[in-house]
Amino acid sequence: MTFTSILTHLDPTKEADAEAATATPLALAEAFSAHVTALIFPMDSALAAPTPADDATGLLEDRAAATFAAAAQGRGVAHQARKRTSFAFGNGEAFADHLRVSDLAVLTGHGAPGMAAQILQQAAIFESGRPVLLVPRTQRLSALPQRILVAWDASPAAVRAIHGALPLIRSAAETIIATITDDKELRPGQSGIEVTHLLARHGAKTRFMALQRGSGGVLERLLAAVADTESDMLVMGAVRHSPLHNLVLGSVTQDVLGDGPKLPTLLAA
Repeated sequence: MTFTSILTHLDPTKEADAEAATATPLALAEAFSAHVTALIFPMDSALAAPTPADDATGLLEDRAAATFAAAAQGRGVAHQARKRTSFAFGNGEAFADHLRVSDLAVLTGHGAPGMAAQILQQAAIFESGRPVLLVPRTQRLSALPQRILVAWDASPAAVRAIHGALPLIRSAAETIIATITDDKELRPGQSGIEVTHLLARHGAKTRFMALQRGSGGVLERLLAAVADTESDMLVMGAVRHSPLHNLVLGSVTQDVLGDGPKLPTLLAA
């Protein structure tokens, strides 16, 4: 398994962010000889079809497409820029539709995302069936990650995240399967140690790490492990809970999506 098709988003109204938004998808495409498609639309665009008054936006979209094409050609990456042609659905739904026929989405953000960006991220993660790599603007990838930390809780989402990240895991110098042992009890067949054996059979270099949650949150403990191991990517399953669950029990997924990732983070639902 490898990545052959990568999808990303470019907001034509944010020309200053174009280089940051394309850096990671183009770096990964170059490493895997993959094709990159950039969907170009304003993050806060309305659902209605454009009118003649939107000519300025059209010019910005053309400029964004040209900038993206130049960057891709400079790396020798096969590419396509696509503008929205149907406005019957929201931006999130349109992005998820294209992601269903891609291998991976890469979305680059800066700090805590706004409402429109969160809608796009959640649609990509929960409505596409494909893995999504969220990348902080200040920590974008210029090459393949060398040390990956996988948050393993034996959930179906964690399984899908691992398999979605497999091309990256196989190329990494080391992958650490981390389980927070006092968060929930895992049956013998669900052991993170068994995951290391599976990934080793895929050619990955892996080891297991047992973590104690302590008095902090799950994400806080995972990020501490990321720092301790000097990992440059986090892989985790994404689960959508009710608002009441998030309020009372908390949610690692919501923490990542609401505050923005602290490092490149691949999620799958």
